[in-house]
Amino acid sequence: MKALVTGASGFIGSYLVKELRVNGHQVTAFCHPGSVTAHLRDPGVTIAAGDVTDPASLLSACKGQDWVFHAAAIVSGYGSWRRFKEVGVEGTKNVIDAAATSAVKRFVHISSIVVYGTRSHGVPLTETMPFDENAERWNHYVRQKVLSEKLLWKAHREGRIQATAVRPSMALGPRDDNVVRRAVSIVKSPLGAIIGAGENRVPCVVVEELAVAIVRAGSSETAIGKAYNLSGSYPITQMEFMRLHAVAAGLKPLTRRLPISVLMAFCTLMEGAYRLVRCKNEPFCTRLALALGGHDYEIDCSRATADLGWKGSASYEDAIRRGVKWYLEHQRRR
Repeated sequence: MKALVTGASGFIGSYLVKELRVNGHQVTAFCHPGSVTAHLRDPGVTIAAGDVTDPASLLSACKGQDWVFHAAAIVSGYGSWRRFKEVGVEGTKNVIDAAATSAVKRFVHISSIVVYGTRSHGVPLTETMPFDENAERWNHYVRQKVLSEKLLWKAHREGRIQATAVRPSMALGPRDDNVVRRAVSIVKSPLGAIIGAGENRVPCVVVEELAVAIVRAGSSETAIGKAYNLSGSYPITQMEFMRLHAVAAGLKPLTRRLPISVLMAFCTLMEGAYRLVRCKNEPFCTRLALALGGHDYEIDCSRATADLGWKGSASYEDAIRRGVKWYLEHQRRR
Protein backbone atom coordinates (compact mmCIF):
# COMPACT_ATOMS: atom_id res chain seq x y z
CA MET A 1 0.00 0.00 0.00
CA LYS A 2 1.01 3.61 -0.52
CA ALA A 3 0.51 6.02 2.35
CA LEU A 4 0.83 9.79 2.66
CA VAL A 5 1.66 11.08 6.15
CA THR A 6 1.21 14.79 6.83
CA GLY A 7 3.26 16.26 9.65
CA ALA A 8 5.70 13.42 9.01
CA SER A 9 8.74 15.19 10.43
CA GLY A 10 6.98 15.77 13.75
CA PHE A 11 6.91 13.56 16.83
CA ILE A 12 3.96 11.25 16.19
CA GLY A 13 4.24 11.56 12.41
CA SER A 14 7.81 10.28 12.34
CA TYR A 15 6.92 7.18 14.36
CA LEU A 16 3.96 6.59 12.09
CA VAL A 17 6.27 6.67 9.06
CA LYS A 18 8.53 4.12 10.74
CA GLU A 19 5.64 1.79 11.65
CA LEU A 20 4.25 1.92 8.11
CA ARG A 21 7.67 0.94 6.76
CA VAL A 22 7.95 -1.91 9.30
CA ASN A 23 4.71 -3.21 7.81
CA GLY A 24 6.09 -3.00 4.29
CA HIS A 25 4.17 0.01 3.00
CA GLN A 26 5.53 2.75 0.74
CA VAL A 27 5.40 6.16 2.43
CA THR A 28 5.32 9.73 1.21
CA ALA A 29 6.39 11.93 4.10
CA PHE A 30 4.73 15.32 3.67
CA CYS A 31 6.92 17.85 5.49
CA HIS A 32 7.00 21.61 5.77
CA PRO A 33 9.87 23.09 3.71
CA GLY A 34 12.95 23.43 5.89
CA SER A 35 11.94 20.65 8.29
CA VAL A 36 14.60 18.27 9.58
CA THR A 37 14.00 14.99 7.74
CA ALA A 38 17.18 12.98 8.36
CA HIS A 39 15.33 10.65 10.75
CA LEU A 40 12.85 9.80 7.98
CA ARG A 41 15.41 8.64 5.42
CA ASP A 42 14.60 5.14 4.20
CA PRO A 43 14.55 3.50 0.75
CA GLY A 44 10.76 3.18 1.04
CA VAL A 45 10.16 6.81 2.05
CA THR A 46 9.74 9.71 -0.35
CA ILE A 47 10.06 13.19 1.14
CA ALA A 48 7.49 15.64 -0.26
CA ALA A 49 7.96 19.28 0.69
CA GLY A 50 4.69 21.14 1.11
CA ASP A 51 2.30 22.85 3.45
CA VAL A 52 -1.23 21.96 4.53
CA THR A 53 -2.14 25.59 3.85
CA ASP A 54 -1.12 25.07 0.19
CA PRO A 55 -3.81 22.99 -1.59
CA ALA A 56 -1.70 22.52 -4.72
CA SER A 57 1.15 20.85 -2.82
CA LEU A 58 -1.35 18.53 -1.12
CA LEU A 59 -3.07 17.57 -4.37
CA SER A 60 0.27 16.62 -5.88
CA ALA A 61 1.23 14.54 -2.82
CA CYS A 62 -2.14 12.72 -2.66
CA LYS A 63 -2.04 11.42 -6.23
CA GLY A 64 -1.75 7.64 -6.33
CA GLN A 65 -2.02 7.17 -2.57
CA ASP A 66 -4.09 4.43 -0.90
CA TRP A 67 -4.08 6.05 2.54
CA VAL A 68 -3.74 9.49 4.05
CA PHE A 69 -2.65 9.71 7.68
CA HIS A 70 -3.19 13.31 8.74
CA ALA A 71 -0.94 14.20 11.69
CA ALA A 72 -0.18 17.86 10.91
CA ALA A 73 -1.57 20.37 13.43
CA ILE A 74 -0.49 23.11 15.82
CA VAL A 75 0.70 21.32 18.97
CA SER A 76 0.88 24.10 21.53
CA GLY A 77 -0.95 25.81 24.33
CA TYR A 78 0.09 29.25 23.15
CA GLY A 79 -0.41 31.33 20.04
CA SER A 80 -3.06 33.15 18.06
CA TRP A 81 -6.34 31.57 17.02
CA ARG A 82 -5.58 32.72 13.48
CA ARG A 83 -2.61 30.35 13.30
CA PHE A 84 -4.48 27.41 14.88
CA LYS A 85 -7.37 27.92 12.47
CA GLU A 86 -5.14 28.32 9.42
CA VAL A 87 -3.12 25.14 10.02
CA GLY A 88 -5.27 22.92 12.22
CA VAL A 89 -8.73 23.63 10.80
CA GLU A 90 -8.39 25.03 7.29
CA GLY A 91 -5.33 22.82 6.77
CA THR A 92 -7.40 19.75 7.65
CA LYS A 93 -10.05 20.81 5.13
CA ASN A 94 -7.35 21.16 2.48
CA VAL A 95 -6.02 17.66 3.19
CA ILE A 96 -9.55 16.17 3.07
CA ASP A 97 -10.30 17.96 -0.20
CA ALA A 98 -7.06 16.75 -1.78
CA ALA A 99 -7.66 13.16 -0.63
CA ALA A 100 -11.24 13.20 -1.91
CA THR A 101 -10.24 14.67 -5.27
CA SER A 102 -7.51 12.02 -5.62
CA ALA A 103 -9.90 9.19 -4.67
CA VAL A 104 -7.73 8.07 -1.75
CA LYS A 105 -9.27 4.92 -0.23
CA ARG A 106 -8.81 5.63 3.47
CA PHE A 107 -8.30 8.72 5.61
CA VAL A 108 -6.99 8.42 9.18
CA HIS A 109 -7.10 11.63 11.22
CA ILE A 110 -4.85 12.07 14.27
CA SER A 111 -7.09 13.90 16.71
CA SER A 112 -6.78 14.03 20.53
CA ILE A 113 -8.65 13.17 23.71
CA VAL A 114 -8.95 16.94 24.25
CA VAL A 115 -12.02 16.91 21.98
CA TYR A 116 -13.92 15.95 25.15
CA GLY A 117 -12.62 19.06 26.93
CA THR A 118 -9.81 19.72 29.38
CA ARG A 119 -11.45 19.21 32.76
CA SER A 120 -12.20 16.42 35.21
CA HIS A 121 -15.24 14.58 33.88
CA GLY A 122 -15.88 12.20 36.79
CA VAL A 123 -16.57 9.31 34.40
CA PRO A 124 -14.45 7.25 31.97
CA LEU A 125 -14.12 9.00 28.60
CA THR A 126 -15.61 6.92 25.79
CA GLU A 127 -15.78 7.66 22.08
CA THR A 128 -19.55 8.27 22.33
CA MET A 129 -19.11 11.31 24.57
CA PRO A 130 -19.93 14.66 22.90
CA PHE A 131 -17.30 17.13 21.81
CA ASP A 132 -16.56 20.13 24.02
CA GLU A 133 -18.50 22.83 22.17
CA ASN A 134 -17.70 25.49 24.76
CA ALA A 135 -13.93 25.45 25.16
CA GLU A 136 -12.40 28.33 27.11
CA ARG A 137 -11.67 31.39 24.97
CA TRP A 138 -7.94 30.82 25.36
CA ASN A 139 -8.12 27.09 24.57
CA HIS A 140 -7.33 27.22 20.86
CA TYR A 141 -5.89 23.71 20.90
CA VAL A 142 -9.21 22.13 21.91
CA ARG A 143 -11.14 24.30 19.46
CA GLN A 144 -8.78 23.31 16.65
CA LYS A 145 -9.21 19.58 17.36
CA VAL A 146 -12.99 19.75 17.67
CA LEU A 147 -13.49 21.74 14.46
CA SER A 148 -11.07 19.58 12.47
CA GLU A 149 -12.87 16.39 13.54
CA LYS A 150 -16.21 17.92 12.57
CA LEU A 151 -14.83 18.50 9.09
CA LEU A 152 -13.64 14.89 8.97
CA TRP A 153 -17.03 13.42 9.88
CA LYS A 154 -18.89 15.76 7.55
CA ALA A 155 -16.77 14.56 4.62
CA HIS A 156 -17.29 10.96 5.72
CA ARG A 157 -21.08 11.34 5.88
CA GLU A 158 -21.05 12.89 2.42
CA GLY A 159 -19.17 9.85 1.08
CA ARG A 160 -16.13 11.90 0.04
CA ILE A 161 -13.72 9.90 2.21
CA GLN A 162 -13.71 6.76 4.35
CA ALA A 163 -12.68 8.22 7.69
CA THR A 164 -11.25 6.98 10.95
CA ALA A 165 -10.20 9.23 13.85
CA VAL A 166 -7.72 8.30 16.55
CA ARG A 167 -7.70 10.28 19.78
CA PRO A 168 -4.39 9.83 21.60
CA SER A 169 -3.50 10.87 25.12
CA MET A 170 -0.17 12.64 25.73
CA ALA A 171 2.43 10.69 23.78
CA LEU A 172 5.72 9.81 25.49
CA GLY A 173 9.06 8.92 23.95
CA PRO A 174 12.16 10.23 22.13
CA ARG A 175 11.81 13.18 19.72
CA ASP A 176 9.03 14.78 21.76
CA ASP A 177 9.84 18.47 22.12
CA ASN A 178 6.56 19.38 23.78
CA VAL A 179 5.47 17.41 26.86
CA VAL A 180 9.00 16.54 27.98
CA ARG A 181 10.28 20.09 27.46
CA ARG A 182 7.50 21.48 29.60
CA ALA A 183 7.86 18.88 32.36
CA VAL A 184 11.63 19.30 32.65
CA SER A 185 11.32 23.11 32.54
CA ILE A 186 8.78 23.09 35.36
CA VAL A 187 10.95 20.81 37.52
CA LYS A 188 13.99 23.04 36.92
CA SER A 189 12.16 26.32 37.55
CA PRO A 190 12.27 27.88 41.04
CA LEU A 191 8.57 28.58 40.43
CA GLY A 192 7.76 24.95 39.61
CA ALA A 193 5.04 23.24 41.62
CA ILE A 194 2.73 20.25 41.71
CA ILE A 195 -0.84 21.18 40.79
CA GLY A 196 -3.08 20.62 43.78
CA ALA A 197 -2.54 17.32 45.62
CA GLY A 198 -0.94 15.70 42.58
CA GLU A 199 -3.04 12.53 42.87
CA ASN A 200 -5.03 13.10 39.67
CA ARG A 201 -4.48 10.65 36.80
CA VAL A 202 -2.58 11.98 33.77
CA PRO A 203 -3.48 10.32 30.44
CA CYS A 204 -0.41 9.00 28.58
CA VAL A 205 0.49 6.62 25.77
CA VAL A 206 3.91 5.38 24.64
CA VAL A 207 4.54 6.68 21.13
CA GLU A 208 5.68 3.37 19.57
CA GLU A 209 2.47 1.68 20.73
CA LEU A 210 0.46 4.64 19.50
CA ALA A 211 1.93 4.28 16.00
CA VAL A 212 1.00 0.58 15.98
CA ALA A 213 -2.62 1.43 16.83
CA ILE A 214 -2.84 4.12 14.15
CA VAL A 215 -1.61 1.77 11.41
CA ARG A 216 -3.98 -0.96 12.58
CA ALA A 217 -6.86 1.52 12.45
CA GLY A 218 -5.94 2.42 8.88
CA SER A 219 -5.75 -1.26 7.91
CA SER A 220 -9.06 -2.30 9.46
CA GLU A 221 -12.36 -2.22 7.56
CA THR A 222 -14.11 -2.32 10.93
CA ALA A 223 -12.51 1.03 11.82
CA ILE A 224 -14.17 2.90 8.96
CA GLY A 225 -16.50 5.53 10.39
CA LYS A 226 -15.22 5.10 13.95
CA ALA A 227 -13.07 7.00 16.46
CA TYR A 228 -10.65 5.37 18.90
CA ASN A 229 -9.34 6.57 22.25
CA LEU A 230 -5.69 5.55 22.67
CA SER A 231 -4.15 5.61 26.13
CA GLY A 232 -1.97 3.41 28.30
CA SER A 233 -3.76 0.71 30.25
CA TYR A 234 -2.52 1.61 33.71
CA PRO A 235 -2.93 4.95 35.51
CA ILE A 236 -0.13 7.32 36.43
CA THR A 237 -0.63 10.23 38.82
CA GLN A 238 0.59 13.74 38.16
CA MET A 239 3.00 13.38 41.08
CA GLU A 240 4.55 10.22 39.65
CA PHE A 241 4.61 11.67 36.13
CA MET A 242 6.62 14.67 37.29
CA ARG A 243 8.85 12.56 39.56
CA LEU A 244 9.83 10.31 36.66
CA HIS A 245 10.79 13.32 34.57
CA ALA A 246 12.85 14.76 37.43
CA VAL A 247 14.70 11.47 38.02
CA ALA A 248 15.37 11.02 34.30
CA ALA A 249 16.82 14.55 34.11
CA GLY A 250 18.91 14.12 37.26
CA LEU A 251 16.89 16.74 39.12
CA LYS A 252 15.28 16.91 42.53
CA PRO A 253 11.55 16.06 42.36
CA LEU A 254 9.04 18.81 43.07
CA THR A 255 7.59 19.02 46.56
CA ARG A 256 5.82 22.38 46.49
CA ARG A 257 2.06 22.18 45.87
CA LEU A 258 -0.16 25.04 44.74
CA PRO A 259 -3.90 25.21 43.92
CA ILE A 260 -4.74 25.08 40.23
CA SER A 261 -6.56 28.42 40.56
CA VAL A 262 -3.33 30.14 41.68
CA LEU A 263 -1.30 28.52 38.91
CA MET A 264 -3.93 29.41 36.30
CA ALA A 265 -3.75 33.04 37.34
CA PHE A 266 0.04 32.95 37.13
CA CYS A 267 -0.02 31.36 33.66
CA THR A 268 -2.61 33.86 32.46
CA LEU A 269 -0.30 36.71 33.46
CA MET A 270 2.74 35.00 31.94
CA GLU A 271 1.00 34.34 28.61
CA GLY A 272 -0.20 37.94 28.57
CA ALA A 273 3.33 39.22 29.17
CA TYR A 274 4.65 37.05 26.33
CA ARG A 275 2.02 38.47 23.97
CA LEU A 276 2.75 42.02 25.14
CA VAL A 277 6.41 41.74 24.17
CA ARG A 278 5.48 39.73 21.06
CA CYS A 279 7.48 36.71 22.11
CA LYS A 280 6.87 33.83 19.70
CA ASN A 281 8.28 31.17 22.03
CA GLU A 282 5.85 29.30 24.26
CA PRO A 283 6.04 29.98 28.04
CA PHE A 284 7.43 27.08 30.07
CA CYS A 285 3.94 26.57 31.49
CA THR A 286 0.59 27.37 29.88
CA ARG A 287 -3.05 27.16 30.87
CA LEU A 288 -3.47 24.20 28.53
CA ALA A 289 -0.61 22.36 30.24
CA LEU A 290 -2.21 23.02 33.63
CA ALA A 291 -5.57 21.75 32.43
CA LEU A 292 -4.09 18.55 31.02
CA GLY A 293 -1.77 17.95 33.95
CA GLY A 294 -3.98 19.11 36.80
CA HIS A 295 -7.33 17.43 36.12
CA ASP A 296 -8.25 13.79 36.58
CA TYR A 297 -8.75 11.68 33.44
CA GLU A 298 -9.85 8.09 32.97
CA ILE A 299 -9.71 6.97 29.33
CA ASP A 300 -11.76 4.01 28.10
CA CYS A 301 -9.89 2.26 25.27
CA SER A 302 -12.06 -0.86 25.11
CA ARG A 303 -13.14 -0.11 21.54
CA ALA A 304 -9.50 -0.15 20.34
CA THR A 305 -8.97 -3.44 22.19
CA ALA A 306 -12.09 -5.04 20.67
CA ASP A 307 -11.67 -3.78 17.10
CA LEU A 308 -7.90 -3.49 16.71
CA GLY A 309 -6.58 -5.99 19.27
CA TRP A 310 -4.63 -3.09 20.79
CA LYS A 311 -3.79 -2.37 24.40
CA GLY A 312 -1.25 0.19 25.57
CA SER A 313 0.92 -1.71 28.04
CA ALA A 314 4.45 -0.35 27.51
CA SER A 315 6.37 1.24 30.39
CA TYR A 316 5.83 4.96 30.98
CA GLU A 317 9.03 5.06 33.03
CA ASP A 318 11.09 3.72 30.15
CA ALA A 319 9.41 6.05 27.63
CA ILE A 320 9.99 9.08 29.87
CA ARG A 321 13.62 8.08 30.46
CA ARG A 322 14.23 7.75 26.72
CA GLY A 323 12.32 10.94 25.97
CA VAL A 324 14.24 13.02 28.51
CA LYS A 325 17.56 11.58 27.32
CA TRP A 326 16.77 12.58 23.73
CA TYR A 327 15.59 16.03 24.81
CA LEU A 328 18.71 16.81 26.85
CA GLU A 329 21.01 15.58 24.07
CA HIS A 330 19.03 17.58 21.53
CA GLN A 331 19.31 20.71 23.70
CA ARG A 332 23.09 20.30 23.91
CA ARG A 333 23.38 20.06 20.12
CA ARG A 334 21.43 23.27 19.56
